Amino acid sequence: MNSSSSLKKISWVFCLIFLVGCQGLRTRDDVRKTPPSRVPSPSQPAPSVPSDYDDSGDVTEEVPAPPPAPVIPSLPKIGVILGAGGAKAYAHIGFLHELARSKVPVAAIGGVEFGAPMAALYANREQANDVEWQMFKLKEEDVLKKSILGAVSKNSEVTVLKDFIGSAFAREKLDKFQVPFACPSYNLKRNQVYLMNKGSLSQVMYLCMAYPPFFKPYQGSVSAVRDITALANYLRQQGANYIVFVNVLQPPGGDKAYTLDVATTDNVLWSEIAGAYSKPFAGVDAVISLETSKYGIMDFSKRREIMNSGAESASKQLKALIRKWGL
Repeated sequence: MNSSSSLKKISWVFCLIFLVGCQGLRTRDDVRKTPPSRVPSPSQPAPSVPSDYDDSGDVTEEVPAPPPAPVIPSLPKIGVILGAGGAKAYAHIGFLHELARSKVPVAAIGGVEFGAPMAALYANREQANDVEWQMFKLKEEDVLKKSILGAVSKNSEVTVLKDFIGSAFAREKLDKFQVPFACPSYNLKRNQVYLMNKGSLSQVMYLCMAYPPFFKPYQGSVSAVRDITALANYLRQQGANYIVFVNVLQPPGGDKAYTLDVATTDNVLWSEIAGAYSKPFAGVDAVISLETSKYGIMDFSKRREIMNSGAESASKQLKALIRKWGL
């Protein structure tokens, strides 16, 4: 009798365990009816909170990431663009001297307006001293005609540079230069930019240097002072993989007007160019800004000072770039 009651108790215990286990079981229909978000998959990680989610229930605006820094090639081949600036462009000579002192090889070079003959002279012989020697042969009166009363006549024919160009380049041909070279020219009628890298040097320099307030358009063309990107792309085609733009125009609002008279349209024009140069250019990896704020684009009588100022301001900036390049 006692054993019979014990067996009944054990049977009741097993029945209770079985019923409790049945309540935890789910059929296939139960699983199908369960929302997917509540059926975690072992092969998938748990859902994470979105990066723009705010505890207050609002979606916060994501801050855009800054543009990526230029990638330094393992073997940098430097392309150099000497920007426009009239007399201020003589600061480029100081930059070229610092480039030579640092023994930085130049794979390709281009120049704009008065930067064009400097870049061409460097491309011809790769000697900063030769650039200085030849550019200082250009006399102030060849560019600016002054009357007895001090008035300046502007917009001369660019062909007045014939003797200077003939002396600086003799009979050299562009395709014989040691370093690939080009300068941009803008055809007013066709609204087209041309990169001058062939032909006689006199024609090329006329087309690339003609620009107010110094020279009238030559054969309907002027220097394409704003088309830095087109020139940068050309230098890359010639093998350069890191482009440096050398800017001699201080941002608008500098210490001195660009031309002799602040109210002239020429001063407004060059202020706009300086504004454009202060913004990034596609295709340009680095900008070196040379200090010329004490001088105007017509201060050819002070070009020696401008050259020295360019060398001084180029030195520190070049050292920082050379460390990045690993040269």
